[in-house]
Amino acid sequence: MCRTLLDALLGMLRLDFAYIRLGEAIGAGTPIEMVQVAQRRNVPDQSADVGRALHPWLTADPPTVPLVVPNPVGDGKVSIAPLRLGFQDDMGVLVAASARPGFPTPTEKLLLDVAANQAVIGLQEARRLIEQKRIAQELDRRVAERTRELIAVNETLRKTQTDLAHVTRVTTLGELTASIAHEVNQPLAAVVSSGDACVNWLAATPPNIEKAQECARQIVRDGFRAGEIVARIRMLTKKAAPVKAPVDLNEAIQEVLAIMTLEAHRHQVAMRTELAAGLPTVEGDRVQLQQVLLNLVMNGIEAMQPVADRPRELIVQSRKEASGLIGVAVSDTGIGLDPQSMARLFETFYTTKPDGLGMGLSICRSIIEAHGGRLWVTANLPRGAVFQFRLPVSTSITP
Repeated sequence: MCRTLLDALLGMLRLDFAYIRLGEAIGAGTPIEMVQVAQRRNVPDQSADVGRALHPWLTADPPTVPLVVPNPVGDGKVSIAPLRLGFQDDMGVLVAASARPGFPTPTEKLLLDVAANQAVIGLQEARRLIEQKRIAQELDRRVAERTRELIAVNETLRKTQTDLAHVTRVTTLGELTASIAHEVNQPLAAVVSSGDACVNWLAATPPNIEKAQECARQIVRDGFRAGEIVARIRMLTKKAAPVKAPVDLNEAIQEVLAIMTLEAHRHQVAMRTELAAGLPTVEGDRVQLQQVLLNLVMNGIEAMQPVADRPRELIVQSRKEASGLIGVAVSDTGIGLDPQSMARLFETFYTTKPDGLGMGLSICRSIIEAHGGRLWVTANLPRGAVFQFRLPVSTSITP
């Protein structure tokens, strides 16, 4: 813009040179100097030299017009017409110089005033654009900084949630030690029984090899079953990042109920399942989903402890809903929940248990929502509560 303005003045007014100095007020940071000399191209920049030469005559306030000064770009003297740009002292100055006698004429002075006004308008626009750019850069910097902070906070929250989920899972399994021991003892007891039978069949006269082989095969099957139970318990206690894969919810439910068998028996609770056949798998972390099931079943059993006038029954259902989602419901025949508790049940640190931490259901809801689902509770008429969740069907192709 400045070079175009100087070139226009040189041509219109037949100047020897035109000089402009823009101060810090336009927002450029440091002053800008530019000079255009008539009929001279591809010469070293003389802006700084011209600025220093004109400086003594530009400091007058206001400067006298015209001024006759030594020509800073050639021989002899020139008449200069300095024009202050804007009302701020540090905005800048425009200087037109010519060796012609009587420069500037009234008409030329008028043209210079118009040019100065246009320059001010252009400078104000440039200042506005510079300020907009500065604000945009500052905003980008703050957004980037805030984004980094949010990423760090989210990572910390994710790690904290994983740690809390692990602690809750291990705590729950610790409370189920007797049930876990019972679940492991069943195949071990079967191994011992089959081993005794195998020895007896081999000790018979004559030895019954066929029966002994069948007992040996039964020992192998029960050994694998015990190993699978231990592996499931190890997975539930393992602290690891979530790994999503296709999960058979019916199978996950059966495994959790197997762990809870002795606990249900100890509290005189009859557990029953109503599992829809042929359910498609869901996409999720098996351990986390089993933690949700374990927590809901445990809560249902505990909710029925005060019940003495009716059967204590816990039902776990699975179904494929019209929406295409997979639904799971855990219902009990306990004392139920009052409306206030039902509204706050999933809040962190809110609990209806005297010794509860208020973390279990909050973590369960976070897990289900992280899997793209929803967890909620309703009343189980005539008595009790129903905890339900829905999950999307897996898009992975399972063998």
